[in-house]
Amino acid sequence: MTTGEEGFLNPYTFIPAFPRDALPDAFGDAPPPSRDRLRAGCLTGRIAVTLTVETPLLLLDTTRAVPASTGEKDHRVYPVRLRDGRPHLPATTVKGMLRAAYEAVTNSRFGVFEDHDTPFGFRREAGYALGMVPVYVAGEGTLFRLQSALFEMYDKESGENLYPDGDLHAPVHMERLRAVIKKTKNGEKVVDFAPADSSVTLTAERGEKVVSGIAYITGPNVERKRYERFLYLPPGDKPSPLPLAREWKALAENWESLIRNYRAAHDDELRRRRTPDGLPAGPDRRVGDGPGRLAWSPHLHDENHLRLRRSAICYARLVDGGVDRLYPVLIPRDLYPVAPAELLGEGLAPAPSYERLSPADRVFGWVAPKGAGVRPSAYRGRLRVGPVTCDGTAAETVDRFEGDGLPLAILSRPKPQQGRFYLAESRQRPQRPIKDGTPKEELYAQGRGLRGRKVYWHHAGLDAGKHWRIPGAEDPAQAPAGGRHREYARSWKAADDSGRLTRDRRRHETVPGAEQRDSQNRSINGWVRPGTVFRFTVEVRDLDEHELGALAWLLGLPEGHFHRLGFGRPLGFGSVRLAVDPTGTELHTGAEYATYYRTLTGGLPATDGVKVLDEARRVFEKEAAASPALSTIRDAMLTVSRGDPALPVHYPRTRPDGFPPGVPAPPDPRGRNFEWFTVNEQDEKSPRIRTKRSLPGLEATAPPLRIYPKKALPEETIRKGANGPRRKGGNKR
Repeated sequence: MTTGEEGFLNPYTFIPAFPRDALPDAFGDAPPPSRDRLRAGCLTGRIAVTLTVETPLLLLDTTRAVPASTGEKDHRVYPVRLRDGRPHLPATTVKGMLRAAYEAVTNSRFGVFEDHDTPFGFRREAGYALGMVPVYVAGEGTLFRLQSALFEMYDKESGENLYPDGDLHAPVHMERLRAVIKKTKNGEKVVDFAPADSSVTLTAERGEKVVSGIAYITGPNVERKRYERFLYLPPGDKPSPLPLAREWKALAENWESLIRNYRAAHDDELRRRRTPDGLPAGPDRRVGDGPGRLAWSPHLHDENHLRLRRSAICYARLVDGGVDRLYPVLIPRDLYPVAPAELLGEGLAPAPSYERLSPADRVFGWVAPKGAGVRPSAYRGRLRVGPVTCDGTAAETVDRFEGDGLPLAILSRPKPQQGRFYLAESRQRPQRPIKDGTPKEELYAQGRGLRGRKVYWHHAGLDAGKHWRIPGAEDPAQAPAGGRHREYARSWKAADDSGRLTRDRRRHETVPGAEQRDSQNRSINGWVRPGTVFRFTVEVRDLDEHELGALAWLLGLPEGHFHRLGFGRPLGFGSVRLAVDPTGTELHTGAEYATYYRTLTGGLPATDGVKVLDEARRVFEKEAAASPALSTIRDAMLTVSRGDPALPVHYPRTRPDGFPPGVPAPPDPRGRNFEWFTVNEQDEKSPRIRTKRSLPGLEATAPPLRIYPKKALPEETIRKGANGPRRKGGNKR
């Protein structure tokens, strides 16, 4: 299979952000110039710009969003934002696009870098559990090792609770019990039990024993879960507490940080939970099958788990016989040793004071970081984007979708904890990703660096006439258009939970016309069609030639290169082309303004504004060519803004078994993009499949990401479904 058939581009990549101490002096930190006068050799004036839409532009009017007539109640349908009968593109949106690009091309400080000072969490591999033991917290620093026995609580097929069973109720979390324990080939197992305060007599047969302990119930939080755990102190002599490999304070602080990380990772999912009839569902309730619908473990929502308390039960990781870490579950999340902010470097962090502004801060403006406590605490900047006007009316420029509109595909949330995509081998070489095959636990570590600024690929190689046209009689996401799938449209509902294929095995089978509208996506009533032209002016004041030159470079990218603007950029929306309009462009030096103000007669001399911009651009390009960092950044920006017509752009996904050779894998209507990342962390034995891949760099020789193969579920599993007959537990008296 060729690269173009199974390779793909992730929707986002990174423009490298290099340490700034080796940049040319003009691009270093400095206070902004005084506003009391224009400097003689610097430039002031206005630049007229045309913006031409290349791929549909989403301008969503959030103030007029309405609920959809079908689907979940919190799903919204967004109309196009209009003013005076024309599409309205806010000047602040354009300025934000230009600022982000200017920061990147000048390797400036990040304008904003908040909420990244806490280490990320990651899920440990199953083998990590081999070094874990359950423990009972008897007090600060006092931990006793517990024995563990399997406690059968759920039907293997249906997942339903086996209790109540006769006079036995379902044990609750941390309930004290007496139990009969029996050894089996899979370890000890509870064969009978009773509440600790009941008068029931438990009888132990040969090879069994009666012990007292605690039910450790995490709920039906895993598909086809069968067992909970019963934990007890071994009968006999008084046990000795476990030695600590770290101070108790450090263990307790690490526990609290870990629990907060768990909750932050799942907070949105917990708040969105609904029963099948649309009512809010408690976190400990199972509301269906699949991710997010199972019950959630107590440590994710029970406030009693936030801190280590007396009588708590948890799992201890032993190192050389001492307790090195404490966890709420056997196969846990863990925290990386360093936070992203520690890998950024001081030179790229937001400017700490007025005296240390980078080029983008001096041109576009600056606000002191939260809590900096410095004066001055802000700078207005020397660039202003004027009102943006559209050449055509809404009737001439907007494509509309009737009724509830077009349901868009789910946009993945940023996942910086995916270190393979966000991290570089070192701070000095941000263009080099983490080496493929690096163990997950070694990603966020001292010595690493961040890749840089996130940007979105231009979706090149599309058949525009087909790609942006919605077919009426077939699933828009499953049916290819010109060899590419419509990644922007959400698939109709899957025919069943197995994700089975159609008879020709070229797409997933979906329910005709069953559009998916829920809290994970949104719908649109229209978009601004390709070819639409907007116009605006950029007013600049007292810019150095290299400062103006960087802006001129951005306003005049080569033919076939595009900026990205608006909502839905990962899905292909919002590629726009900028060009300078000579008729409205006027630029003069401070010396020319001084002469004009001295005489107060006549006007400013006539100048060729485009020629001034061209000269400034050449100054910038000369500076960039002499700097390895700036030239690498420039080439990276051209690569991303051009796109790659040989590769489709979409979020990572797996390829079901059975697709014909050469047929591109469509999106999964069940929205299971996470499966690619799961496969990517596995150790693949096949020499043809490379896993633990990092997001490739932007060099032409970098091999693209691949769609991993995935085995389809057996047909008998598909037919049988998730439910089966309830089977009672075999408790004895």
